[in-house]
Amino acid sequence: MFGKKSKWIGCGDLSTPIVLKTIETQSPKKAVLNICGLGYYELFINGRRVSEEFFKPVLSDYRDRDFSTYGYPLFDKTSHTVYYNRYDITSYLQSGGNTIAVMLGNGFYRQKGRTCEGDTSFGEELLLRFELSLTDKTGTRDICTDGTEKIVKSFITENNLFYGETHDYAAFDFLILTGGKAAEVFTPEVLPDFQTKFLKQRCKNDKIIRESAPIIVSKQGDKTIYDAGINLSGFVRMKPKSDCVRIRHAENLKDGALDFESAGGDWQISENVYRNAQGREVHPWFSWSGFRYFEIEGEAEDIVVCTVHTPLKIQSEFECGNETINWLYSAYVQTQLCNMHGGVPSDCPHRERLGYTGDGQLTAETAMLTLNSRAFYDKWLWDIADCQDIESGHVQHTAPFLGGGGGPGGWGGAMVIVPYVYYKIYGDTRVIKKYFGNMQEFLRSMHGFTENGLVVKEREKGWCLGDWCTPEKVILPEPFVNTFYYVRCMEFFQTMAAAIGKKVDYQAEIDLCKRAMQERYFDDKTGNYCDGVQGANAFALSIGLGDKRTKENLLAHYRDFKAFDTGIFGTDILTEYLTSIGEIQLLYDLLSSNKYPSFGAMKAQGATTIWESWSGDASHNHPMFGGCVRQLFYGLLGITADVGCKNITVAPKYIDGIGFIRAKLRFPQGTLRVCCQYKDGKVFTQYKASGKIKVSLKK
Repeated sequence: MFGKKSKWIGCGDLSTPIVLKTIETQSPKKAVLNICGLGYYELFINGRRVSEEFFKPVLSDYRDRDFSTYGYPLFDKTSHTVYYNRYDITSYLQSGGNTIAVMLGNGFYRQKGRTCEGDTSFGEELLLRFELSLTDKTGTRDICTDGTEKIVKSFITENNLFYGETHDYAAFDFLILTGGKAAEVFTPEVLPDFQTKFLKQRCKNDKIIRESAPIIVSKQGDKTIYDAGINLSGFVRMKPKSDCVRIRHAENLKDGALDFESAGGDWQISENVYRNAQGREVHPWFSWSGFRYFEIEGEAEDIVVCTVHTPLKIQSEFECGNETINWLYSAYVQTQLCNMHGGVPSDCPHRERLGYTGDGQLTAETAMLTLNSRAFYDKWLWDIADCQDIESGHVQHTAPFLGGGGGPGGWGGAMVIVPYVYYKIYGDTRVIKKYFGNMQEFLRSMHGFTENGLVVKEREKGWCLGDWCTPEKVILPEPFVNTFYYVRCMEFFQTMAAAIGKKVDYQAEIDLCKRAMQERYFDDKTGNYCDGVQGANAFALSIGLGDKRTKENLLAHYRDFKAFDTGIFGTDILTEYLTSIGEIQLLYDLLSSNKYPSFGAMKAQGATTIWESWSGDASHNHPMFGGCVRQLFYGLLGITADVGCKNITVAPKYIDGIGFIRAKLRFPQGTLRVCCQYKDGKVFTQYKASGKIKVSLKK
């Protein structure tokens, strides 16, 4: 087992060290290396880079840290995991001397630049550990990190995930990577183990997904602004021609200059600086940026935009006769992929980069439906469980936990909702068994947050949000939203328990919560909940509350308003509810609306990814509103499936104005293609299925 033979070695306060170890071999036959570097590492053997992946290993809750500087009180005790990678390096070795060189970067492990959430770093020095099982002419032996290694400074003088990197190649001889001598050599410190689980990483690391040529927007003096053509996550590769080349990134332009506001503001600019690199191909190694536009100060050539994220295959297609709907699908996929780094679905690829459990649970089913993301969510589920309080069952607002606000229901509910949609899509009961206790403990913690059936608190002096990012100020009561999610999680958990033959009974608690919501928030005169604001009636109707008037009020309001007045949770619940009751025309009208607030209004302003807010005054690359994209398949096409998606029903309703739909979904058991033509009040449907799925057409 990895970690039994090797030792952690520390690199002191060096910014970006390179750890060197020389080994001797005679006719190497087999060499397998298990390696972990914290925060990130890059591995070179005899000067050759091993693997084209970036930001290794994936992010996790590495170890205990001090929560006292965080933005709100936290006394939880969490679990910890460190992932390692395994490489067959046989082909990299030669008879005689070989140099293993590992360059380390800060990543999230030692992130000291952005402190909005407090000091979220895990350690003061970067760490390395590896174990090499080597078989050669002399036999089989293990070579491990043990403190006999040497450390040298690299060409990267500064690196930070949020602020970028500074490189200086003047004093760095790349022969160091093959065993050459350096001006300064340091001795590593052997460090004691810390309490954590070592797991072999099974999800993929980030890679360069595609390369593209930007276009010049403007040039003034030695500064040139470029347009990548689409909002993305990644970096720019180039060859400097000046002594110093500086590159800055932004999502938007304002008055012809970069506008940094949506990506963190002027105080958090993602910037890379390259000194003395003329003629050398350069790019950042331990940071990425979220951007569409970038400015290069200085001269450079061979400029290439590299899109970087976890390499997940798109397993869906959607096209129809409405351009706003088409934009919504493509913008969601682009946004989701931009926010999949290190096994974590983030909120944005620039300002925060956190695995918010609220954003993550909202988009999990849609991501599983549209992307080949099973291993990715396997890993993130482990993160959620790791960040659950061992004693109380409380679930954090981000996973891995790195600060960030939220609430007990919409955010913490990820502990139940993500396993539920995973089970629904993949039909895998193992995830239920694996996290059964975690889900029970979460529901126990939610009960502790209730008073007379309503969830009214979370942590003292902490956050207790309900909905978020409504067009105007959130006026939907927090207890209403959190209690809704408590009820939904109890119902989901009962379904999952039954699937593995376990009996749990939360019905009395469910009934208590529903009565409390009814008594506190229902107006018997009008039939509305919370005056019908911000999708309140959809929340209530979705869990069986309300009467005929509640439904009629909801439908009348949105038929008249013709846009969204909802936040991240309300938008998802509203569109899901409309699908469930067959109100597909209204669903289509809302999703295709160009009236503000709407997705069409985003598109009209040139967006290529989904915004954090309807107004566009925050991040322009936030997937949370995109969870409703699954209703393009479930709602507009009328696709339903059993658990595991083996038996599929296609039951499209006539939609005025859409013209046609062509779509594809690759389920775990096979692929479905559907084509619908809408004419004269009728739907003409064709489908083709492959694999082991069974499809029926319902008219």
